[in-house]
Amino acid sequence: MRKVLYITFANEESATGGGQCAGRNLESIQCLLGKENVVDYILSPKKDRSLIERLSRFVGVIKGYMGGLTDEHVANIMKMIDDGGFTDVFIDNSQLGSLAKFIRRKRSDIRIFTFFHNIEQDYMQSVTIESGDYKHAFWIRGAAINEKDACRYSDCVIALNRKDALRMAELYSREADAVIPITMKDNYHDISQEQLIPCSKCGTKEVFFLGSYFPGNVKGLKWFCEEILPEVDIHFTIAGAGMDAFAKDITLTDKITLYSFVDDLTSLYENADFVLLPIISGGGMKVKTAESLKYGKFLIGTPEAFEGYDINDEIASVCTSKKEFIRQINAFCRPYKYNMASRELFKKNHSFDVSLETFKNILAV
Repeated sequence: MRKVLYITFANEESATGGGQCAGRNLESIQCLLGKENVVDYILSPKKDRSLIERLSRFVGVIKGYMGGLTDEHVANIMKMIDDGGFTDVFIDNSQLGSLAKFIRRKRSDIRIFTFFHNIEQDYMQSVTIESGDYKHAFWIRGAAINEKDACRYSDCVIALNRKDALRMAELYSREADAVIPITMKDNYHDISQEQLIPCSKCGTKEVFFLGSYFPGNVKGLKWFCEEILPEVDIHFTIAGAGMDAFAKDITLTDKITLYSFVDDLTSLYENADFVLLPIISGGGMKVKTAESLKYGKFLIGTPEAFEGYDINDEIASVCTSKKEFIRQINAFCRPYKYNMASRELFKKNHSFDVSLETFKNILAV
């Protein structure tokens, strides 16, 4: 009987794309092996740590621990493996490569899977340079060590997209055993010809953005609202957890509507002529891109928004400057708010059922 210990870590961004992808991974394993055969272990960092805990964390950093991993967590995990009859361990982040190394050296019979949400070495480097917070430059080295260990000691390593798989091979001389992009449950439906809603032919275009209030979203939105919004004729609806706080970051006008909580996003997606994705930082793949495709929306966004997605001109316009955003938005002219090409790409590459088949293959179920 297969029994899996699923290990991940929670942080202040768990509700964002990485957290949603981690949830998809766990649910996929549970679907294939049964919930009763999958136990999850979450590394939850403490916000208010005692001096002893801070010293312990510092010692852990010296040892190369990342993602909230500590000696105490390692001991707990090894006890669970020894006492719980686990056959497999699924490590849901390459920042925990040192854990893969420890498990492998203690238990050669355990099959270890590691999922790469990013190439963390590159991501940590970009974050450090972008923020100018060079006192945390040790993150770069820590990420590199952990990813190298993940590649060396895991039986199966999984990349989020082809670019990451190639970079993994370049940095760590390890080919990814599988590529599993962002996917989600398909709780929408195809639109018939009779149900199509025409786009705004003239005048103000309806534009939508979905994303929580966190720095990766706020930075791009603030830039768009300050630099581009005054130059285009659109009504911009922004929705997401905590997004009411965005009102203090910009000058609100009647061109912007903010929602912090929406029971059903369907009407907001369906009413939009297109979805805007002015994302200028972050790593991995963006969940909001897949969700927009699910609803059959044409997209206008930065290259960062489309990393890992096989888009074309029928699905999206890619903008690398203020000038390009203004030009693409002003030139937007499509017959209907629903875009079949976007919906078909979602069904082909980004629905939960598609990725479940890949999980089935790598788990050898």
